[in-house]
Amino acid sequence: MIRFSNLQNLYIKSFLYFFPVFLILYGTNPYGTSSTNLYSNPFQLLENEQWLQESPIQYFIGFVINLFVKNERLTHYIVIAFGFLILYLSMYLYDQKFSSAVEILKVFYFTPFFLIIFYWMGKPDTFLIASFLLLITYKENYVISCLSSIFLIFSHVYIGIIYILLTIFLKITKFNFHNYLNFVIAVFTYFIYRINLPDIDSRYEVISSEIQRALYSSFTNLLAGIVSLFMWLWIPIFLSNVFSNKKFLFSFMFILVVSFFTLDHTRIFVLSSLPLLIFLTKSPIFIQQFKKLTGNYWIYLLGILQIQKRGDGKIVDGWGLLEFDIFKEFLNKLINEIEQIKSIF
Repeated sequence: MIRFSNLQNLYIKSFLYFFPVFLILYGTNPYGTSSTNLYSNPFQLLENEQWLQESPIQYFIGFVINLFVKNERLTHYIVIAFGFLILYLSMYLYDQKFSSAVEILKVFYFTPFFLIIFYWMGKPDTFLIASFLLLITYKENYVISCLSSIFLIFSHVYIGIIYILLTIFLKITKFNFHNYLNFVIAVFTYFIYRINLPDIDSRYEVISSEIQRALYSSFTNLLAGIVSLFMWLWIPIFLSNVFSNKKFLFSFMFILVVSFFTLDHTRIFVLSSLPLLIFLTKSPIFIQQFKKLTGNYWIYLLGILQIQKRGDGKIVDGWGLLEFDIFKEFLNKLINEIEQIKSIF
């Protein structure tokens, strides 16, 4: 009989029970189907949404896969599946090495992390998170460190740089000389890519042209937006008083300001705050409060309730039931029945 460790059991159960329930409740929002032609040539110019080409990691991975598959749409879904696979593997490998106190998987569970990952399926977010976790886990390995750095920068160059700066500032880990060399190589390689790419409408140009919309979005549903940043993780954060740590407070404010000048507020904050979450898992006071919180199994029912703030300040969760014709037809029939009953009286 095969015996699994507690960590292996945790990941097996999350895969078998949590993810199916989460997908049923929130669904997915497949993203990126309009840019599948880049799987044939990552250097061609998109007609719309050109800022997607600032994060080209999935297109280069897809280019290699498409050489064999020769079907851009199928390649797109293979790349998505590969992204989730490498993300899940990276979380397990990270926890296997560092989870003596609290698992990063559980910390993610009580934030909008999985809502963001699934809702924005097709974005390079899975590769971004996975590459950073692998970098931290295998920083001593020259090959993995180099590949992780390249994947990190090519997944999202701005957030990748934020990761490196916050890792150094918060002293999450101590990078070696070859790690810094790999960062330089990754950034240099990325700029070679950008030089060989035609001029595109970058994220900066898009946001700067809609600065009023970005700021209006920030102050629309402001309180709900703040709640959505950490969701249920706010509880152990406040109980452990980690905001008294000046480095944590400064890092939090920095990421908050960055996310304020974007249209996808919760997503950008959640992705950028990964070094903060790792910092928390190394705080004894936070660990103590987090274990108290998760010691009550009913709290896991609350953990699955998540929201996010999108452009124009909209507070949403996952898919809307009215998007399904079957449910919409059922609801319309129910309304007609109610109207008929009302007419009798």
